[in-house]
Formats: sequence, structure tokens, C-alpha cells
Amino acid sequence: MTLPLFPLGTVLFPHGRLPLRVFEPRYLDLVRDCLKRDGQFGVVWIREGSEVVKGAETMPRLAQIGSFVRIVDWDALPDGRLGVTIEGVAKFRLLSTEQQPNFLIMGTVEPLPEEEPLPLPERARDLQVLMEQLMRHPLIGRLKLQPETEDGGRLANQLAQLLPIPEANKFALLTETDPEVRVDQLLALLDQISE
Repeated sequence: MTLPLFPLGTVLFPHGRLPLRVFEPRYLDLVRDCLKRDGQFGVVWIREGSEVVKGAETMPRLAQIGSFVRIVDWDALPDGRLGVTIEGVAKFRLLSTEQQPNFLIMGTVEPLPEEEPLPLPERARDLQVLMEQLMRHPLIGRLKLQPETEDGGRLANQLAQLLPIPEANKFALLTETDPEVRVDQLLALLDQISE
């Protein structure tokens, strides 16, 4: 399938949420179109390059795994920009890209299989406590996220989205297909941060 892409310097996980400030005409058009038809687009991590097009700049180098997203909230800002909150829905593999004359990137993508729910392992119960603590933060509260409490894979996705982890590590977590391994990788990263 083909869908419009919104490359970002941030990895987006299924069930994770991100706030965006949209100001480039190509993305304003994309967001307005998605709002009108309740459509989806894709978010892919920029491995190299820029989110903002400057002249006839070459297309950024994109990661090969991304997320289908939907817009869950939006607000027209006084300066003509749009504030939107997006939520990851599912993962896809990016097969090819084509840049349109307005610099919007269209991607041919292959949806990846949905993960089976993972009962939260006992060794990862502290992740629930961490999520509860994060939900008290005002910036995270504005996302209106429904925190996962029982599915370990989804909880790991949401925490990886919210925590200050380097994007390369986040992308490694995103590409992991086994949710139990992702939980263990996240626990290892949290141990490194707390040292």
C-alpha cells in the first residue's frame, strides 16, 4: 500500500503518542486531508537529514520500519500552525519512497503482523510504577494517553516513547518483533540510565 510519510527525528511506537507543531505547507495539507477523511499517514525516523525542507535539498535517509498513525487531537494555533497529537497504530516496513513536487514523501509500505498480547512478566512490574509516575507529569498529561497496565509489549512501547532514551536505542526497540525481548531490552536500558 502507498501512504504519505511524515519523517521525524523521533521514533514513534504503536500505542505511543507525540505532540507535533505543523507549519510546512506539505504537512499542513497532509494533516487537513487526514482530518477530513479520518485517514492515516506514516511516521518514519530520519536516520540522516532534516525534518524541514530547505530549497531543493535531497530527501532525508529514512529508517526501514515506521508506524501507521492517526490524529487523536488537534488545535489551530494563532500563528497559522496546527498543533496535533498523533498516536501510533501499527508497524510497517518501508519498501520504497517517492518525493512529490511539493516535497511530500509518499511511501510504499508493507504492514507488519500485529503482536500477540504479552502478560506483563513479574520481573517487569516496576514498569507499571514508572508509568504511573510519568502520568503525573503535566506535559505527559496533555497527551491524554491511556496508559497500558497489563500488556507488557504495549507498556514497553509507551514507556520507550515517553522516556529520554537515545533515538537509536528507541529504533532498536521498535524493530524488535518479540515483545518479551523488548521488555527485557527496556529494563536493561533503564538499568543503564539509573547507574
